[in-house]
Amino acid sequence: MNPYVTCNPGAGLDEHQYINGNCYLLPNQIGRNGPLVTRPLCGPWFMNFDLGLFKNFQFSESKKLQLRQNGYNFLNHPLYSFPQQLNNLTLNFADSGPNQGFNQNPNFGIATVKQGHWIVQLALKFFF
Repeated sequence: MNPYVTCNPGAGLDEHQYINGNCYLLPNQIGRNGPLVTRPLCGPWFMNFDLGLFKNFQFSESKKLQLRQNGYNFLNHPLYSFPQQLNNLTLNFADSGPNQGFNQNPNFGIATVKQGHWIVQLALKFFF
């Protein structure tokens, strides 16, 4: 069953909100569904900076030692995201009462959690 789209779900959004759940309404007539394809929506932006440094130490013509350091997300910039356990992308419709057919999830479309951390990797390579 596809919900009806009653307004533009990408318009009039708050901070860290990427979709308006109040624009969706459960069909109230048997045999009638909402549109199969909806408007494209943009989710949280992604930013990642990786850095790698290495230094070679030559011992002979064929032997060398390499010291390498890699930093993944080295600026430690966590990003707002939609983790699975929060269900912020799940529409919950009321089954009965005055709000029947309306979305009951107040956090739908809102990224409430920052995720991401930095990783540092050190490596020592010997070439022979």
